[in-house]
Amino acid sequence: MAVEEYHRPESLDEALAVRAEHGSSVTVVSGGTITMPQINEGHLLPERVMDLRSLGLDHVDESDGSLTLGATLTYSDVIDRVDDELLRSAAEHCGGWAVRNVATVGGNFFGPPPYGDFATALLARDAELRLRSEGDERWVPLTEFYTGHGSTVLEDDEILTEIRLTADSGDTAYLKQTRNQEPAPAIVTVAANVRRDGGSVSGVRIGLNGAGPHPLRAREAEAVVAEGELENGAIEEATAAAVEAADPPTDAVASEWYRRRMIDTHVSRALSQLADGGSHA
Repeated sequence: MAVEEYHRPESLDEALAVRAEHGSSVTVVSGGTITMPQINEGHLLPERVMDLRSLGLDHVDESDGSLTLGATLTYSDVIDRVDDELLRSAAEHCGGWAVRNVATVGGNFFGPPPYGDFATALLARDAELRLRSEGDERWVPLTEFYTGHGSTVLEDDEILTEIRLTADSGDTAYLKQTRNQEPAPAIVTVAANVRRDGGSVSGVRIGLNGAGPHPLRAREAEAVVAEGELENGAIEEATAAAVEAADPPTDAVASEWYRRRMIDTHVSRALSQLADGGSHA
């Protein structure tokens, strides 16, 4: 069955009204690089589609030590307008130039595995998401946004409008492995963010893609290197903890066994890069 209604609101208030009226029967798109092929091929048959591209949610704001990205900001916008090495590197790994020109940072949270490479970087930066509905809003940590395979805390009347993170990132690393030369779906993606106080680690966050049903934090690995020295023994122990806690899927891209091996390889590489104190991607 063809789409019955297409909405392209000119304001956020109008978009929220559509969402409140139609709830889950309206499929929200922005870049549409994931949803529109599914509709065109008959795999997804929504009653209504709402396009968010006219809402002005493509802003970049930095103030009071925070960096805020509008949800319809494209990956090309991130590369051109965001002064953040980790986020720019993640954006450069999200498809080819044609995809990056239309795909959005907000849409990346809703891509099925093995998509989610930009969300992986945002997990390493401890981002939070602004969810808006008519007359209400809430900020949700990205670590609490996913609830399972293909499911999130987003309510039927809500729209994701912004992503907020700390502007000062510390030292970062970003690694993505694919079966073929990029652009290609991820086998494993690792984003790491380390903060130091003098020579010791004062905080660490490790985001993983390909290690579970959605992008996630490697909490067990983080606990090993938190508030200590980032040396070979700690890196080995943290890597082993990440592998042990992972529950990678088997799909057309890679097997569970191979993904587990690559988590071992790339978590170790990312932390080893950061042991030098520099940022890498």
